[in-house]
Amino acid sequence: MIANIVFDIGMVLADFCWYSYMTDKLGFSEERARLFGEKIVLTEFWHQLDLGVKPEAEVFAEMKEQVPEFAEEAEAFFSNLEFIVRNYDYSRDWIVSLKERGYKVYLLSNYPRGTFTLHHEKVFDFVDVADGRVISGFEKLTKPDRRIYELLCNRYGLKPEECVFLDDQQVNIDAARAYGMKGVVFRSYEQAKEELEEILKDGNAC
Repeated sequence: MIANIVFDIGMVLADFCWYSYMTDKLGFSEERARLFGEKIVLTEFWHQLDLGVKPEAEVFAEMKEQVPEFAEEAEAFFSNLEFIVRNYDYSRDWIVSLKERGYKVYLLSNYPRGTFTLHHEKVFDFVDVADGRVISGFEKLTKPDRRIYELLCNRYGLKPEECVFLDDQQVNIDAARAYGMKGVVFRSYEQAKEELEEILKDGNAC
């Protein structure tokens, strides 16, 4: 029987819109936004932030060193991180509708501690309607490490076989399934919702 729905955040419940953040909000050219993406965003640095082992200020400083010729732009980038994400329109309603049907809903996300706190306070409208959360930057564990799935279940008294996990990364879904959860690789809201409903129907059939 399925009792719990577990959501990733980035690219599932919220858009990690780093490119439009730079071009639309900060006024970067497309070439400069691409450069920042290659040297700062789509790099091991972001994993370090997600893991939360090193102080975020130290990682930010190392990231700025990758673009020394654009010091002013780098300062603007790190000073306005509130705008690097935005809610998807469906996220809060999706969680609320699942809870109204009797399911518990949890968040399990690789996310830097400080940035999550900022986005929780300033951007996200869905976090507080969930029944609990495990955020990597607070725990110093990241998906797909099995221990972070164990932590979620141990903290909230969940049974893996009663959980469905939705994440946009196949590797994270593979790890969840290896731990005993059901899994849906998120590609779009419509696709993921349909697959989730199939699992709920099958998992709760009498």
